[in-house]
Amino acid sequence: MDATHSREQLSSQLEDHSEQWIFLKYYTEKDYFLSPEGILKVLSAIVCIVSSVLFLSGGTCAGAPALVRAAAAVALACAAASALLYAGVLLRLPLCAPQAYLFADIIISTVMGILLLVIAVLSMTVCEFTSIISYMHGPLAVINAGMVTASAVITYASAMRLWDAARPPREPPRPAPAELDV
Repeated sequence: MDATHSREQLSSQLEDHSEQWIFLKYYTEKDYFLSPEGILKVLSAIVCIVSSVLFLSGGTCAGAPALVRAAAAVALACAAASALLYAGVLLRLPLCAPQAYLFADIIISTVMGILLLVIAVLSMTVCEFTSIISYMHGPLAVINAGMVTASAVITYASAMRLWDAARPPREPPRPAPAELDV
């Protein structure tokens, strides 16, 4: 019984090690900075900064005055998070814990996309459009939410493609042949 238990533990440890290797391969064999994920991270950080500047410079929202400050703060926080995720790859942080970094990247990017989408919907429904700058808040936040979410989706799809390529194909179990009466 102990041999079976230790064999299962060894199998589990080897599987965990192979998962770490797959995620490590994602960050080492790929030029992240020229990949779609990296480019989207940089673009979303830039668009977040532009969006927060537009919110602060031309943000008049009589329906919800606190929305302007909150939207600018959320946009700046999302820009900082995108920049930190990108800088983390630059500093080779994923090499320490590739699986944790990958999951953190996907989760943080998804949460940022949701927050930016909520800000966009609120600014387009609550605020009145008195000038071009006040009109640009919503669409810019929607574009940014799309870029951040696309970055998360592309990261997930790329990692899963590597995962699937590293795993041997498995045949589905065949059904037992039906016995025929003669």
